[in-house]
Formats: sequence, structure tokens, C-alpha cells
Amino acid sequence: MTVDSMAGEVDRAALLLEAQQTTQARLDVPPLTETLERTESLTRGLKALSEELADSDREAVCVMRRLAERLLVEPPDETASPFKAWQYLLNLARTAQALLAITGRTR
Repeated sequence: MTVDSMAGEVDRAALLLEAQQTTQARLDVPPLTETLERTESLTRGLKALSEELADSDREAVCVMRRLAERLLVEPPDETASPFKAWQYLLNLARTAQALLAITGRTR
């Protein structure tokens, strides 16, 4: 959903929308299966964006890419608690939002 298969470029608008929907305030923690599905989707988008920006020499982009790469190393699995998986997903979404904001200012 977040990657344009024809051009091989990240659909930044779709990634941003997904991240914004994830970070909206809510009163409950969603079920683990839902969280893991959303995590997979955001992970694909964040990986693609990070790869697209691999040649950037801007310090802010490099810092956010390193943060994204550290986050992507240990995703939660089906044995994680729903809360821990949700916190991970929020961190992914916030990282995607920050990386998009940084790159959006320089495009």
C-alpha cells in the first residue's frame, strides 16, 4: 500500500496517512493481530523510504534512518503483549512521520 510498484518509489502520502492514523489518540490498545498487521504495513513503507534516502548526506536524514534501522531490527511477534506491540507500532509511525517531515522540507 505504501510503495508504488510501477515507479518503485514510496507513496509518501499513503505512508503519512497510515502513520497519522496510527498515532491518533485512542483510549484502548487494539488487538495484537490488528497491531501486527499494521506493523507489517508501516515496516514496509519505512524500509522503502529509508532505502530511497540511502544516498542522502543530510545529517537529519541520516540520524532518522539510523533510528528507523534500529527500530526495524527487533519487531514484536505474536508472543508480544498487545501493549508492547502497540508501543512499537507507535514508535514506527512517529519515526516515519519525522522522516517524512525532514525530507518534505528539502524536496
